[in-house]
Amino acid sequence: MKWRGPAVLVALLAVGAGGGYAASAQSRDGSIGSGVPAPVPAQAPEMPVEAPQPPVPDPTDPPLEPDIAMAPQKVGTGKFEITFPAPVGWSTNANASNEWKWKKPGTSNNTYVMRIEQINSQDITIQDAINIRIERLRAEQDDVVIVDRGAETLEYTYRSNEGNARHSFMRWLDLDASGQADVEIVVHGREKDVPGTRDLIRRVAEGMEGAGGGPVG
Repeated sequence: MKWRGPAVLVALLAVGAGGGYAASAQSRDGSIGSGVPAPVPAQAPEMPVEAPQPPVPDPTDPPLEPDIAMAPQKVGTGKFEITFPAPVGWSTNANASNEWKWKKPGTSNNTYVMRIEQINSQDITIQDAINIRIERLRAEQDDVVIVDRGAETLEYTYRSNEGNARHSFMRWLDLDASGQADVEIVVHGREKDVPGTRDLIRRVAEGMEGAGGGPVG
């Protein structure tokens, strides 16, 4: 009897292929789905981002002008006493034993205002004070932009809690040449107040004296 190996092998392969196809066909789900197609929810959908809102309109009060009348004023006691020029006719409000605010009577909120604070007890350099102020601004206020930073000055803009655009100037003074910041001055205003607020903080800082007397260098 002759060996028909090739022919038998071909036949077996054909049977195997046919059986596999039949098994596959039986196990395949031939049903057709029903219902209306619907989008699949995202695994981590992002919340919609609101478009930036424009600032609230500024109060219509006239702008603060440069070269307003000033007169000497004294705050603090003993070695913490300071003397400086302050706007004539502005009301003074003590926010704390070491902090005072000046505002022109009759002006609206979010116009212009000046604040002076003695910070002797903090024992920090002027550069440290500026760094702390910038960090606090960015953490507590919206739309903060640092316009200019000097050795002892800071100019910035931000959005107030009421939604108004604000333009501010700050200055720190070392009255006794100790290397530590003694006084912090800030003047807030609107954009149209900038010439007046810049002039005001310059004149206050340049005319400030500590308990020992003498102009600030």
